[in-house]
Amino acid sequence: MTAKSGPIRRATRTLIGTRHMVAIFSVLFLLIIGMAGMLIYQDAYVMRDLINEEFNKQQLILARQAAAQIARMLDRIEVELVELKRFLAIMPASSREEGLRAALERSRTRGLIEMGLTDSAGRIVHALRAKGIAPITSEQIRSDCRDGAGGHMVLGPLRCEQNESGEPIVTSMVCTPVRLGDEDGTLFARVDVSDLVADVTKDIRSGRTGYAWVIDDAGTFLFHPESEFIGKNAFEVRKERQPYISFKEINRIMKEQMLHGQEDTGIYVSGWHRGTRGEITKLIAFTPVRGETLSAGGHMWSVAVVAPVGEVAEAVGPMYLRHFAAGGAIVLGLMIFGLLVAMYQYRISQALQQKVAQTEATLHEAERIYRRVVEQATDLIYIFDLQMRVVLLNPQTVELFSHLVITKKAGGVLPDDTDLKLESVWLGRRLGEMMRPRDAQFMARRISEVLETEHSISYEHTITVDGRKTRLSTKLVPIRDEEQEIRYLLGISRDVTEQAEMDQRIYNTEKLASIGTLAAGVAHEINNPLAVILGFTDLLLDRFEAGAPEYEDLKVIETNANNAKKIVENMLTFARVTEGLEDTLDVKGAVETVLRVAANTLMTKKIEMVTDLPDGLPRVRGDSREYQQVIFNLINNAVAAMESTGGKLSIGATAAEGWVHLSVADTGTGVPDRIKALIFDPFFTTKRVGEGTGLGLSLCYGIVKKYGGKMSFTSVSAEDSPGRPTGTTFTVSMPVDRPRDAAEGEA
Repeated sequence: MTAKSGPIRRATRTLIGTRHMVAIFSVLFLLIIGMAGMLIYQDAYVMRDLINEEFNKQQLILARQAAAQIARMLDRIEVELVELKRFLAIMPASSREEGLRAALERSRTRGLIEMGLTDSAGRIVHALRAKGIAPITSEQIRSDCRDGAGGHMVLGPLRCEQNESGEPIVTSMVCTPVRLGDEDGTLFARVDVSDLVADVTKDIRSGRTGYAWVIDDAGTFLFHPESEFIGKNAFEVRKERQPYISFKEINRIMKEQMLHGQEDTGIYVSGWHRGTRGEITKLIAFTPVRGETLSAGGHMWSVAVVAPVGEVAEAVGPMYLRHFAAGGAIVLGLMIFGLLVAMYQYRISQALQQKVAQTEATLHEAERIYRRVVEQATDLIYIFDLQMRVVLLNPQTVELFSHLVITKKAGGVLPDDTDLKLESVWLGRRLGEMMRPRDAQFMARRISEVLETEHSISYEHTITVDGRKTRLSTKLVPIRDEEQEIRYLLGISRDVTEQAEMDQRIYNTEKLASIGTLAAGVAHEINNPLAVILGFTDLLLDRFEAGAPEYEDLKVIETNANNAKKIVENMLTFARVTEGLEDTLDVKGAVETVLRVAANTLMTKKIEMVTDLPDGLPRVRGDSREYQQVIFNLINNAVAAMESTGGKLSIGATAAEGWVHLSVADTGTGVPDRIKALIFDPFFTTKRVGEGTGLGLSLCYGIVKKYGGKMSFTSVSAEDSPGRPTGTTFTVSMPVDRPRDAAEGEA
């Protein structure tokens, strides 16, 4: 062994010492360095996108704050007018003008520029306005105050005007009926919308030079740093200023999102920024102004905060340098890497020292983060006291309660004008006011259990939200004070409806597998005596003439034995997974083939047939013959469900995300909730004795699962939903067939 190993070692040393091996290692080293550099380069782009996203989130916070402040200012104007309206109803006529003047002065900072009264004939009785503002006419008041004739206080249509200095302004009227002595009149207030909005947005700075602008639901600028834009349509004025620039993206954002009251972030190309002209890429965050005064008048305003991407890129630049420095560190070796580690440790040490010095600030920030976690958690989080009064709700819980209480509003639990989406509506209310009596009693029992045991409890329960049963997994935790006395209860609920349905499907699958194994054994045992019966029946038939009583009796035996044999064959088909053709099939062609066979049956049963089978559906995996059997079984079941009254059978197909979904919907009697879990069980049938074996849907389920497909159904029955249209929809989803080479390439 030693003699043989000597030459091998010498050959190895010679090979390693050759310049070819040196070149190979050099190439490998360069490849590794190149791959590292490429990864660092790509990571830089990822970081740039992340920083842009974080910057836009900060802009969105600014936009939300501005929108909330604008809504509050409008609400304050409404409160001021409500108080003035009450004052005018009781004050003498000689004091009305003084009351108007005081109210106008108090609201000047919120954009109120004119206020007055008209009599029942529409004539102006009193009118006070700010300097530099042209007076409004009686005709304008009658035109703009029509929406407030019913007693509601709403913001009228917007008007684009100019003040006496020639500056563009946008105004609107707020009107409300008022009692003036023995006659009715109208209290009107004229609001400089552009001034009101400017007070909030003109000082907003995003980054170094970013700013804010506001538009209404017609795309008119209510405020913009470029004063000549105010009162003009955003789509038109941009094109007029820079006709050679395409504003496609910002126009799309405005049309599809901002004008519809949506909140989002994005990026677009502008033609200017604070005096600089040319194509400038900007980040934008926008949010709607939500308020009762706006919504009552049918208005929708949107606040946008924008900043050039270049300013963000300036912050990203140093990060690029650090990444490339890291790549250089790999080339220079472990020494520089060790130095970087030491520097990193030094930074950590410095950061820890700063954190120790800023303990109070950190605790405050931790509280803010905790608040965000509670508000943004997907679970339901709520706190109530021992009297079942609400202390805290996160937005998800508010959303759930707003749906639960909809059906109770008619009973007078909450006024019709209450905004159910506001957390303040629920604070201090008892759970009995927000839940159905049955759910409230259930919660009371759970609370009593926590108080008795003084420990947390976990349980699951089902509630109905908008007609859909929702399964919640809840944990109740007692919250103690400094003396360890229980003061509050914390509840955390998670929607486990999908998990429960998944567990039920797994249970059904296991049950089907067990029944299939049993069915296979039973079928094989029955086949043997059936073969003997049929064999001897065939021999005995040869001994009698056709028409003889014995012959007819034997035929009855043969017919029933064959029926039993067919049931056994169905059991075997259910129990074993057949090979099939493992081919691809055309869904539309398979459905049309079955419909040609079933057309006569549908016509005789007075069933209307509706199909929606688009051309160009991708081919799916499966055997065409077995797929047709599935469709035929579903059509037969639908016909049976509509046999007594007739109805409509709808078959449609769609392709999405690698699947082709085929739906078979009928308007029959529907499947009650109490038997939905049994619908795919073997031998389970709702038909009368002798009309079905109960294996049809089980076989369909097995065929679909064999080719990697999915089968589901939804149904509405008169038993569960009286008064609603009944019917059942089965959906068969089959995976799209992919070329073998493409599948291998992905693997």
